[in-house]
Amino acid sequence: MVKEKITKEMVFNDLQDEIKRIDTLSKLDEPQENEEYREPLCLDITKEVKILLSWGGGEDGFKLRFNPENELLGGVYYMADWGEYEERELSEDEAQKVFDFYMFGSFEG
Repeated sequence: MVKEKITKEMVFNDLQDEIKRIDTLSKLDEPQENEEYREPLCLDITKEVKILLSWGGGEDGFKLRFNPENELLGGVYYMADWGEYEERELSEDEAQKVFDFYMFGSFEG
């Protein structure tokens, strides 16, 4: 079986389907009783710190994620400009370097 690569279009279409499902189910008295209801597997709380390196005619920077105990989970480097947005996941080592360099290895969020 060949696994299909996830594309931006697939994500967009899936998002639209989920929003329609929420709209439909939210009108019901007991949406959780409907077979279309999707029980969340978990509600995961994370904190995000945005390290903005440039803005104005384009934006770039880092976003680091932390768990509720303020432990570094990972991060991304991102670029954004006039309706465009792209990001790349950082390796553990890269995320730790960004954390140590910009946040001096400490987060009290």
